[in-house]
Amino acid sequence: MASDTSVIDPGDEGGAIEIAPVDVVGAATATAAAACLSCAAAITGPYCSTCGQRNDDMRRSSLVLARDFLKDTFAFDSRMWRTLGLMAISPGKVPASYSHGRRSRYTPPVRMFLFVSFLFFLTFGLTGTMFVAIDVTAKTPEQIASENANYEKALAEAGAEARAALEEAKASQNAVAIDGAKVDCDINLRTRFFVRPQDVSFDEAKWRACAESVSSAAKSEIAVNDNSGATPPAAGEIDEKVILGGFDRVLSGVDQMVANPTAFNASINAWLPRVMFFMAPVLALILGLFIRGKDALLFDHLVLSLYSHATGFAIIGTAIIFAHFGAQGTFAAAMTIFGVYFIAALKRAYGRGWVKTIYSGLFAGLIYLIVLSTTVGVIISNQIWRAAA
Repeated sequence: MASDTSVIDPGDEGGAIEIAPVDVVGAATATAAAACLSCAAAITGPYCSTCGQRNDDMRRSSLVLARDFLKDTFAFDSRMWRTLGLMAISPGKVPASYSHGRRSRYTPPVRMFLFVSFLFFLTFGLTGTMFVAIDVTAKTPEQIASENANYEKALAEAGAEARAALEEAKASQNAVAIDGAKVDCDINLRTRFFVRPQDVSFDEAKWRACAESVSSAAKSEIAVNDNSGATPPAAGEIDEKVILGGFDRVLSGVDQMVANPTAFNASINAWLPRVMFFMAPVLALILGLFIRGKDALLFDHLVLSLYSHATGFAIIGTAIIFAHFGAQGTFAAAMTIFGVYFIAALKRAYGRGWVKTIYSGLFAGLIYLIVLSTTVGVIISNQIWRAAA
């Protein structure tokens, strides 16, 4: 039988061996049962006991190679079901078992991360979900009256010097008017994440009036001298035209972000998979700051991080699906569920007490969110700058 079949891919540790006919694999592989293709040592079975190489020359058609690659990356076998089930009902069990040598029964963490993240971003795209958008709504008369009442109350409670300064600013019109025109920014702004375009509220008239008012206010504050072209700025000073140009560019980018969030999010969505792949080792390093010991090596943290990210993708992806069908508050609920899950996973994976686990989880999560928020903030800021280029 050795002359008729040969190994294609034995899969991961403990996986079943798959065979294929000679015409798919090639003559070299067909004779490999007798001698290793690499070191020529006598061999039985799919791997060489001398050099460890799989006894396969890998010469196949492009279609077969593509199929094998997709299978290796996204194989959804019985181990995948078992791994997903245990991750759902027993937080921390899979990473703890995997990092301590019990690997054959579970899908490896990198494959799980890639598979679930692929499904997440596929869902992200198919549902037309945007990562970030800004609601713009007009303030109600009740809101305006309440804000005025709060201002008057604060003014009454302020000291004499503070009241005099506020009254002087109000009387001079510098803070509320530009060349006699009152600034019109009676709007509510609310940043929203993982939202559909049709769920974003946008009062265009109010937004345009506010944007024009802010632009006019900035130009009056950053006044360009008539003779600025003839008189270059002193050393260390920035030309007012440069400041004004930068401000106009930023304001134009913000306008595109608010008025056309779908186009603005296109490039941000392209960056998200890279950011999240980068955040997996970052979380492992952060966990290393708080949880140490012979059973808490960096390898253990990385395994837990990859499985935790996969879980986070699954939870948020499910929330996106529910939100697509009109459910409210799904993102906040998803973040709460994942926070509880992460603490429970730390407890089971490392066996620390609840106090230390909660302390470590909260601070590690806080640092993680700071790093993630800063990274995403840089991407959004860059997109705002580039949007008006």
